[in-house]
Amino acid sequence: MVNAIIIDDEPAARASLELELELHCPTVRVIAQAGSVLDAIQTLEQHPNTDLLFLDIQLTDGSGFDVLQNINYQALKIIFTTAYSEYALRAIKYTPLDYLLKPIDAEELKTAVEKAMRNNLGDTEKQLQALMKQLYAGSNPPRIALTTADGIHLYFIKNIVRCASDGNYTTVHFDDKSKLLVAKTLKDLESMLELYRFERIHKSHLINLDHLRRYHNRFAGEVEMSDGAVLPVAQRKKSRLLELLNQINS
Repeated sequence: MVNAIIIDDEPAARASLELELELHCPTVRVIAQAGSVLDAIQTLEQHPNTDLLFLDIQLTDGSGFDVLQNINYQALKIIFTTAYSEYALRAIKYTPLDYLLKPIDAEELKTAVEKAMRNNLGDTEKQLQALMKQLYAGSNPPRIALTTADGIHLYFIKNIVRCASDGNYTTVHFDDKSKLLVAKTLKDLESMLELYRFERIHKSHLINLDHLRRYHNRFAGEVEMSDGAVLPVAQRKKSRLLELLNQINS
């Protein structure tokens, strides 16, 4: 059996898709459903045995790509669903990724499921990374879900200035001078943000290059950020950082 989760903000659409799967794809078993970005993230964390994800592009509190940004999707087969021929769908059409237009046609559903289950997971991951990078270069900025002691919070990535290691936790600093202690290591944040111009400059510091104001060529090197923080650059990270800075004018 293939374990599937349906993410869609319309209960009727979730129920309809589940019925279509029962009728036409008997090897697919729906183990959970969710209707928002936050619910989707929590649901997927609670079901690590998920094989197949039906993901609505537009959700009430964000997009399906906000969900992907905040989960480990490397082991998932993904089929996008949408009722609209929007920018995201136009981008997906030019990739080998699967998508379904609502209302969902039974034959198209069967074909999409068969194709998704044949796809190599490694290829899917590369395609998704390329797609999200393309989408987020457009007008819709990506968001990240950060977990604290009192729940999960969504933030625009562009508003993050830097992240500082605090043992098994990380302090995230924002452009309004606020900060948040999250239950993730700096390495975890680095893997989540590496597509969006974030660079690890030190074992304790991950910075948003869009908020870098100055590089000081003293000691091993220092950077000054938009929030006024001056951070050390590790010797082994210096050449990589200078290469990135030189690319700005090229």
